[in-house]
Amino acid sequence: MKPLSLLLLLFAAGCTEHSQHAPPPAPQAPPANPVQAEMRLLSATLQSAVRGIGAGDVRSVEHELHRLHAAKETTEAAIRSGSYRLPRNPDRVDRFRELDEAFHGGLGGLVQASRRNDVAATAEALGVVLRGCQGCHSEFRP
Repeated sequence: MKPLSLLLLLFAAGCTEHSQHAPPPAPQAPPANPVQAEMRLLSATLQSAVRGIGAGDVRSVEHELHRLHAAKETTEAAIRSGSYRLPRNPDRVDRFRELDEAFHGGLGGLVQASRRNDVAATAEALGVVLRGCQGCHSEFRP
């Protein structure tokens, strides 16, 4: 039994040691357009929510979602001005806006749960948000 315990201890120590020396993530090119910038910010925000759920503290998610709202406004302005054109189904801007409004409206549950630091409700709201991604991506993502 002792050799097994020693083996497990060495394995755990090796995993911890390896995780501390993981290579840094590859640098990303700057976003090519406002939608790409918004999607990167959304991705980072959702990853933060997952980390917060794991840590038992989701209070920071609300602040990050407010930053995301500002990025949404930049996207809307670019679409209105014509400086951004949807790469797929560009003739369906009204549908894009409809899905975008519904998606961002769904983020409200995540904001409320995060504000209360309600980890279980944040996890539930995160699931709702993630399910909302597919509609827009299936119609508009190249």
